[in-house]
Amino acid sequence: MDFIISKVEKLKDEMIQHRRFFHQHPETGWFTFFTTAEIIKKLKEYKYELKLGREIVSPEKREGLGSKEESLAALARARKLLDEKDHDLLKVMEDGLTGVVAEVDTKREGPCVAFRFDIDGVDVTESTKEDHRPFKEGFSSDIKSITHACGHDGHISIGLALAKIISENIDDFKGKFKFIFQTAEEGCRGAVGMEPTGILDGVDYLLGAHIGFQATQSKGVICGVNKFLSTSKFDVTFKGKSAHAAGAPQEGANALLAAAEAAIQMHSITRHSGGTTRINVGKLIAGEGRNVIAPNAFMACETRGVTTELNDFMKNKCMNIVEGVAKIHSVDYEVRQTGGTAGGDSSQFITDLIYESSCESPYIENDLIVKNYDFGACEDYAHFMRTVQNAGGQSGYLMIGTFLDAGHHNECFDFDEYALLAGLDIFLRTAYKLSQK
Repeated sequence: MDFIISKVEKLKDEMIQHRRFFHQHPETGWFTFFTTAEIIKKLKEYKYELKLGREIVSPEKREGLGSKEESLAALARARKLLDEKDHDLLKVMEDGLTGVVAEVDTKREGPCVAFRFDIDGVDVTESTKEDHRPFKEGFSSDIKSITHACGHDGHISIGLALAKIISENIDDFKGKFKFIFQTAEEGCRGAVGMEPTGILDGVDYLLGAHIGFQATQSKGVICGVNKFLSTSKFDVTFKGKSAHAAGAPQEGANALLAAAEAAIQMHSITRHSGGTTRINVGKLIAGEGRNVIAPNAFMACETRGVTTELNDFMKNKCMNIVEGVAKIHSVDYEVRQTGGTAGGDSSQFITDLIYESSCESPYIENDLIVKNYDFGACEDYAHFMRTVQNAGGQSGYLMIGTFLDAGHHNECFDFDEYALLAGLDIFLRTAYKLSQK
């Protein structure tokens, strides 16, 4: 497949340009209005059939949406960044129905191959140090508090380049292709809102990837990521009754004590012999004054498990604890799910194909290829992966090697853009292996 090299090299400068453009204008969560609009414009150029808005996002299934004020602010920013002639692209996105799915049918019998690329940034203020390359070279984030500090800007670039090559060479292929540009990956919020619309129906093969993480060497690759942890992310609000802490403590209902006891009990949940589990209460805010029985408390929590069943075990224990301490302290409570995803492993069939493609790729050194790796962390992609696998399809996830200036979600995060070429080359070779005419 030497002809692939020329196709990849031809898009080198364009990929870097796209990556830096999206890096400069990051958005988070469901509010990726401008990012989605720009992706739509490119995919229209490539002649794809597009699905948007309610076709790919179920509004009531979204989690961790954010406030109306945040949505309006993000929408106003997107309008300012877009040319006026493109403002109509925002209408179908409503209050955050962002992301896009692109499809093409070769009209020749064959499999349906899908690729997923996440498009959101994270809530981090980017570094302005002189040695931070995005700042030094003029493509750092144009907004405080939001940065592409996880590499999703690179994922967008790879996805657009792959879509362009397949469109320009559609006569080489059979079957169908889908490109899923997913929003709200951070916090594991997006897949649960998109999957119920049926975007994965009929998909035979689904591939996803991430730049970096455990693949920390340029020209390296992890072909098959396994042991994704399932996770549930939820907020707990306790509502008690205020009273004077000295004059009439018996008249109050202490929400602070309920939350504190719940946090301690959650971290004391007995672990499961079936595998790895995790629990964390990351935030606890409560009370109003030193001499006031606390009438309110808020907890931000998450559970994890090496399988979906183990995560459910942890979450159910947490729900029992919340209900129990609420009764003990005579307070009311509310639980709000803010995110979550399944656990699972890459299909070995896909891992083997990625391995073959990596061995052939001129952008990968064979002694830096890792065939299988146990991740032990969460990724929203796992929800999509499990859906395809449960329907009888095959799905896999790779990590594209790169040198990192700082860890993921760090203000100084940046990656070696050589990874864009490596990622595109591997994806394209695998597409040919699965769907060449």
